[in-house]
Amino acid sequence: MIGRAGVLILAAVMLCAAQASASNRAPVALDMRIVGDDAVTRIVIEFDKPVDVSHQLLDRPWRLVLDFNKIGYGFDEKSVNKSGLVSGMRYGDMGGNHSRLIFRTSRPFSVAALRSREDQQTGRHNLVIDLEVAGEDEFARALDRSITTSAVVNTAQKQDRIGAVHTDDKPFTIVIDPGHGGIDNGAIGVRGTQEKDVTLAFSRTLRDRLSRFKGAQVFMTRDSDVFVALADRTGFARQHQADLFISIHADSLRQHGVRGATIYTISEKASDQVAASVAANENLADSVAGVELPSEDTAVSDILVDLARRETLGFSVQFARLAISDMKGFARLIKNPHRYAGFRVLKAPDVPSVLIELGYLSNKDDEALLNQTEWQNGLADRLANAISKFASLSSRDIETNVAADR
Repeated sequence: MIGRAGVLILAAVMLCAAQASASNRAPVALDMRIVGDDAVTRIVIEFDKPVDVSHQLLDRPWRLVLDFNKIGYGFDEKSVNKSGLVSGMRYGDMGGNHSRLIFRTSRPFSVAALRSREDQQTGRHNLVIDLEVAGEDEFARALDRSITTSAVVNTAQKQDRIGAVHTDDKPFTIVIDPGHGGIDNGAIGVRGTQEKDVTLAFSRTLRDRLSRFKGAQVFMTRDSDVFVALADRTGFARQHQADLFISIHADSLRQHGVRGATIYTISEKASDQVAASVAANENLADSVAGVELPSEDTAVSDILVDLARRETLGFSVQFARLAISDMKGFARLIKNPHRYAGFRVLKAPDVPSVLIELGYLSNKDDEALLNQTEWQNGLADRLANAISKFASLSSRDIETNVAADR
């Protein structure tokens, strides 16, 4: 028979156990309110305990994405009034310890405020988000900041990328893709230089530089004069669980005065006419070789694939900016050297990917540089340095002494 003291002890143990269980339980979103008009909208999400949240933006359509550690959903979605700028909402778990809320808006917007505060009367913790209508240009600038910040934050928080399996002893994997090859010569320079030869020569130089890095492994989609379909290049990168995919090119333009290196990242909409023209030329590679173009996969419109692409794009943009920073002072860069367009070879949803135009064979000065071994060595050194910095963002350092090796 348990005495009074025993009962008190048992009650205290049960209370401690209940408190420990509650503290370990994931926060629950108990209620949600959306109020406002087409100019200003406030979203209030009530949680039973404090939460950490990060946000990013998506376009086509315009969306606000809120990312949490694992949370529960205790509100009735049907009772949430979609008003003001908010036209729709989705939520769910993303696997592991990750949950996501997505708000779709009727117009481009800016996040005027995102803060958490405790309601002194109810004890609940309110997450308050204020949205304000914005112009498309303002939203585009905010989107660019969002994906870059997301790339850095996500890298600091985790060592894996979507779709890839990383372990502490897995090397940082770079796939170099020499453009064109075999039956597909690519662009032809004003003095007869073939793009497929320039891209292969430079890719070999860059591979040799990177092979000296501890903790890195390098693959090439081709190491001889052979044709490789665009889809196979992308598939090769995914098969090797690449941490970075670099496609090397040296295109030709009708405007012979245009010269300088350019780095492209993926986008459905081209940044400018030059980018659109380059992408159109490169996307014809399969047709030139007589390969039937595959129909667009309808799965690319799936929300999870879209989100995976968006997160990966953040890493791609981050590397593009690192590379441009290291190339400055050595290589001539085109005006606005970071551009974007719909390159098919950059469409892997889970591999950070860039396409680098070393220069333009339609310009005689660029063509001369592209054939100089010393220039190729110098540019390879600088790209290798940018890749080392990029690897360090994911806490997977790769090191070498390039100067000593030369």
